[in-house]
Amino acid sequence: MTPPTAAAHPADTAPVAPVAVTARCAGCGACLLTCPVHAIRPLGGALLVRAELCTGCLECVEVCPVDAIEETVGTAGAAPPGAPDEAGAPDEDGPPAGPLETPEETP
Repeated sequence: MTPPTAAAHPADTAPVAPVAVTARCAGCGACLLTCPVHAIRPLGGALLVRAELCTGCLECVEVCPVDAIEETVGTAGAAPPGAPDEAGAPDEDGPPAGPLETPEETP
C-alpha cells in the first residue's frame, strides 16, 4: 500500500488578485462603484479585492483619486498589501481608519 501524499494547503494555491488596495485607501468607495464585476468589497473597515472575481481590467486603478490601488506582482498564495488574514483582521500594514469604518462610541 502506498502512503498518501501531502495535499497542498489551500493557501498555497489561492489565487492572487491582479490588483490590491493599499494603506493609502481613503475609503471613498469609487472603486466599489466602478468595478464591472463587483470584485471589491468592504471588509472590517478595509477594502478587499476578491481574486476569484477580479478580471484585471484596472478600471479601479484609473478611478482611485488617491492612487491606493496597485497592480500586484508575486507568487500564488501571497496576500496583497493590507489584505485581511484568514480571521478577517487586516494585517499590521492595513488601511487606516476611514469612512468605511464605523466609529465606536466612547462614554
